[in-house]
Amino acid sequence: MSFENIPDKKVSELMTGYVLMVEPELTVLETIEKMMEQNFRCIIVTRMAPYKELGFVTRFDIMEKVIGRGKNPFRVRITEIMDKPVYYIAHDATIREAAKIMGENHVCNLPVKKDGNVIGVISSSDIFNEYLSKTA
Repeated sequence: MSFENIPDKKVSELMTGYVLMVEPELTVLETIEKMMEQNFRCIIVTRMAPYKELGFVTRFDIMEKVIGRGKNPFRVRITEIMDKPVYYIAHDATIREAAKIMGENHVCNLPVKKDGNVIGVISSSDIFNEYLSKTA
């Protein structure tokens, strides 16, 4: 796969600067409610004490793994459908590097870290839109 046509902008220039984190005890329905309240397409499942990021869930995961399989979102815990491990990208990495990590690991979103803390998320859509704006 070739990434030469992807610009060398920094991940921090394109990322969404806020990340929704939810507790692992939540059901899928409770998680959907939080996502809808704040208009998020993805979340990080996080244990707060001691702090640890456990997994990553997107709206598509919920559609595919719960709704599409006829499972009850009142009963399914978010930990049952989360993707793990969570792949990360540094805030000062290029979007070309992010695209490579996404492609190699078959993920569409990467949490962005700075000094060990999650500060945002970059998606394949963010990178694709940037690519299209440079080729148009």
